[in-house]
Amino acid sequence: MMNAICKLGFILALTYSLVSIAHAQETSDESVEYDFEEDVIDGSTKSPEELYIKGLGGSKINTLITIRKDFQKEIVKSAEGI
Repeated sequence: MMNAICKLGFILALTYSLVSIAHAQETSDESVEYDFEEDVIDGSTKSPEELYIKGLGGSKINTLITIRKDFQKEIVKSAEGI
Protein backbone atom coordinates (compact mmCIF):
# COMPACT_ATOMS: atom_id res chain seq x y z
CA MET A 1 0.00 0.00 0.00
CA MET A 2 2.77 2.44 0.99
CA ASN A 3 4.74 1.54 -2.12
CA ALA A 4 1.74 2.35 -4.34
CA ILE A 5 1.30 5.74 -2.64
CA CYS A 6 4.98 6.53 -3.20
CA LYS A 7 4.71 5.61 -6.89
CA LEU A 8 1.58 7.73 -7.28
CA GLY A 9 3.27 10.70 -5.58
CA PHE A 10 6.31 10.36 -7.85
CA ILE A 11 4.11 10.24 -10.96
CA LEU A 12 2.16 13.31 -9.84
CA ALA A 13 5.36 15.25 -9.10
CA LEU A 14 6.84 14.30 -12.48
CA THR A 15 3.64 15.32 -14.29
CA TYR A 16 3.51 18.65 -12.44
CA SER A 17 7.14 19.44 -13.28
CA LEU A 18 6.64 18.62 -16.98
CA VAL A 19 3.53 20.82 -17.16
CA SER A 20 5.29 23.71 -15.42
CA ILE A 21 8.29 23.45 -17.79
CA ALA A 22 5.97 23.52 -20.81
CA HIS A 23 4.14 26.55 -19.42
CA ALA A 24 7.43 28.37 -18.77
CA GLN A 25 8.55 27.78 -22.36
CA GLU A 26 5.28 29.19 -23.68
CA THR A 27 5.50 32.38 -21.64
CA SER A 28 9.23 32.97 -22.23
CA ASP A 29 8.67 33.73 -25.93
CA GLU A 30 6.75 36.89 -25.07
CA SER A 31 9.03 39.91 -24.92
CA VAL A 32 8.53 43.60 -24.34
CA GLU A 33 10.50 46.21 -26.20
CA TYR A 34 11.03 49.71 -24.83
CA ASP A 35 12.13 52.49 -27.15
CA PHE A 36 13.94 55.45 -25.58
CA GLU A 37 15.22 56.97 -28.82
CA GLU A 38 12.74 59.87 -28.81
CA ASP A 39 13.37 60.91 -25.20
CA VAL A 40 15.59 63.97 -24.82
CA ILE A 41 17.35 64.50 -21.52
CA ASP A 42 18.73 67.97 -20.96
CA GLY A 43 20.58 68.84 -17.80
CA SER A 44 23.67 70.22 -16.22
CA THR A 45 25.87 69.28 -13.33
CA LYS A 46 26.67 71.43 -10.36
CA SER A 47 30.00 71.34 -8.62
CA PRO A 48 31.72 73.57 -6.09
CA GLU A 49 33.82 76.33 -7.56
CA GLU A 50 36.22 76.57 -4.62
CA LEU A 51 37.16 74.54 -1.60
CA TYR A 52 37.23 76.15 1.82
CA ILE A 53 38.53 74.23 4.82
CA LYS A 54 38.49 75.94 8.18
CA GLY A 55 41.08 74.56 10.54
CA LEU A 56 41.09 74.70 14.29
CA GLY A 57 43.87 77.28 14.23
CA GLY A 58 45.88 75.76 17.04
CA SER A 59 43.08 76.02 19.58
CA LYS A 60 42.94 73.34 22.22
CA ILE A 61 39.77 71.30 22.55
CA ASN A 62 38.70 70.48 26.09
CA THR A 63 38.22 66.81 26.82
CA LEU A 64 34.77 65.50 27.53
CA ILE A 65 36.12 62.72 29.75
CA THR A 66 36.72 63.49 33.40
CA ILE A 67 39.05 61.21 35.30
CA ARG A 68 37.75 60.35 38.77
CA LYS A 69 40.10 60.37 41.73
CA ASP A 70 38.36 57.69 43.82
CA PHE A 71 35.64 55.08 43.65
CA GLN A 72 34.92 54.76 47.38
CA LYS A 73 31.15 55.23 47.07
CA GLU A 74 30.91 52.48 44.47
CA ILE A 75 33.13 50.15 46.50
CA VAL A 76 30.99 50.62 49.61
CA LYS A 77 27.78 50.14 47.58
CA SER A 78 29.06 46.89 46.04
CA ALA A 79 30.14 45.60 49.46
CA GLU A 80 26.66 46.14 50.94
CA GLY A 81 25.28 43.15 49.01
CA ILE A 82 27.83 40.72 50.50
